[in-house]
Amino acid sequence: MHQNRIPAPDKLFLTSIYAAALKPTLPAQALKEFEPPSVAGTIYLFAAGKAATQMAAAIYPKLSSLRGGIVVTRSGYAQPDFHPDNLDIIEASHPVPDTVGLAAAERAMREIGELGEDDLLLALISGGASSLLPLPVEGVSLTEKQAVTRQLLHCSAPISEMNIVRKHLSAIKGGRLAAAAYPARTQMIGISDVPGDDLGTIGSGPTVADRSTLSEAQEIVARYELQLPVSVVFALANRANETPKPEDVKLSRSEASLCATPKQLVMAAAQYLQSKGYEPQVLGDDLEGDAILMGQDHAALAIQAKSKGRKIAIISGGEATVRVTNPKGRGGRNTAFLLSCAIALNGESGITGFAADTDGIDGSEDHAGAFLWPELLPMIGGSAAATDFLASDCSYTAFQRADALMITGPSGTNVNDLRVLLVG
Repeated sequence: MHQNRIPAPDKLFLTSIYAAALKPTLPAQALKEFEPPSVAGTIYLFAAGKAATQMAAAIYPKLSSLRGGIVVTRSGYAQPDFHPDNLDIIEASHPVPDTVGLAAAERAMREIGELGEDDLLLALISGGASSLLPLPVEGVSLTEKQAVTRQLLHCSAPISEMNIVRKHLSAIKGGRLAAAAYPARTQMIGISDVPGDDLGTIGSGPTVADRSTLSEAQEIVARYELQLPVSVVFALANRANETPKPEDVKLSRSEASLCATPKQLVMAAAQYLQSKGYEPQVLGDDLEGDAILMGQDHAALAIQAKSKGRKIAIISGGEATVRVTNPKGRGGRNTAFLLSCAIALNGESGITGFAADTDGIDGSEDHAGAFLWPELLPMIGGSAAATDFLASDCSYTAFQRADALMITGPSGTNVNDLRVLLVG
């Protein structure tokens, strides 16, 4: 059955592109030049996200005045060799939050509230922090917050809109963490996993003044026809749950910057492929939209590129969306994109590629993404079977059948998705 599986040299080369692209965004490299600011008091380290332990490990040796702190990451994502005595490593659930994350958020707010004017809150934020820090506003339970999260994940809303809703249902997001630290200074260093690199969207911006409003959150809920618990509806109508804005004095001592971005990922992939003789065609590092339509568009570009008779690499970053209609389906935005692309290509010769999430997990399964090559569709069972898998939100199962999943494990970073099609 496996005589047409992806050739080993192709798989090895495609995997090497992924590794080369990730390299400049890994915390050890991205934070190599970091120097902690001088403080009269002490530093409290708070790290949250899928790259939390790797970011903390990269700068920990430089923190001479560290008083302590906590690091919250997704279960299974902690850096195995990092066990500092004065930092607690906490592994919580993602993408649906749990009680472990709730307890971590409560503890962070309590300990950060004890900082004084001469102290510094050093916050290391990466993608995933929104789910890992569930601290609902008054009147909303964790169970209700979990229900909202599941609907947001399935409705095809882009991450920017998802996080507007999350921020207005949270007592820690949308600048509230930095507000709790005031009058201490706050310095946030982030790894961007959002198209456009908006600091207030990464991890729902716990240290960043929020420019979105309760009214916007309500409009998003209405547009996607979310069925919310009554308590959540009331919370989004309660003006007390409006997030801190740029003019709030409690955010006057908060600063934020990025150490790694999707642009670095995409450009590193382009440079690597250029060194291998390909002509890079970069579509952008911030593509958004429906994964199925995006896959069709990339396939059309690949066929067009093939007609030129040159070795061309089509590269894009960003974050596609999937509207989930089958709650029991197994998939992810990268496998949905790539399966749609494969169906559109219909076995076109001379085109290979992959699509993968840079954190190592596409959705909630065990894969980063998947591989594409001309003989893929027969391995799945043909075009009709592939179409059925895609329509039933089972793109993971389709690539699993073809032995075409990209399994990498946690990468240590999180800078959106990487999509590459090689022509020629």
